[in-house]
Amino acid sequence: GDQVSSLHLSEESSKETISEAQKLLDEICQMLLAAGYFRARIPKLHPFDKMLGGLAWCIISSNVEVDVDLHFDEEMTLGHKIKLGENVIAALRKMKCPSPLQPHQLRGLDFQALFPVFQWLVKHVLATREERAEQIRRFSELQFRAAYQLPEEADAKARRAAAGESLAGCLERYRPRRQFR
Repeated sequence: GDQVSSLHLSEESSKETISEAQKLLDEICQMLLAAGYFRARIPKLHPFDKMLGGLAWCIISSNVEVDVDLHFDEEMTLGHKIKLGENVIAALRKMKCPSPLQPHQLRGLDFQALFPVFQWLVKHVLATREERAEQIRRFSELQFRAAYQLPEEADAKARRAAAGESLAGCLERYRPRRQFR
C-alpha cells in the first residue's frame, strides 16, 4: 500500500507493474548516484522529490545556460515543486533532450518516460565533468609552467644563455669592418 502510493500507482496495479516501476526507480537512483547526486540514496525522500531534485541537479551540473530558476529545496510547497517541474521541462526542451517529457509525466512519476531522460542527462553531466576536468588540468599546467621551472628546463635555459653569449662574441669579433674611407 505505502509503496504503491509513493510510486503514484493505483491499488489495482499488478505486482509486475509495481515491481517494474520500483526497478526503474532504483536504476534511475543508481544513475544519479553514479553522476554524483547523493540525495538519491536518502530512503525517506519521496520518489517525486528524488526525480525533481535529480533533474534540476543534472541540468545545473551540465553547465548549460537555460534561463530558468532550477533551485530545488525539499521544504518547497507542492505548488512550487510543480512550477519547478515545469521549469525543468522547459530547460530540457532548450537543451534539446531527445526524449520528450511532459509535466504530467514528471508529476505522475512515469518512470518509462523519465528513464531515457535521465540516461541522456547523466551522460551529459559526465561529459561536462570530463571537459571541465580537462580545462582545469590544462590551466593548472599553464600556471605551473609560469611559476616553476624543472631542473632540466633550468639546465637548457643556462645552455641557451651561454650559447647566446658565445654567439654575441662571435658576431662582435667578425662583424664587418670598413676598409676604405
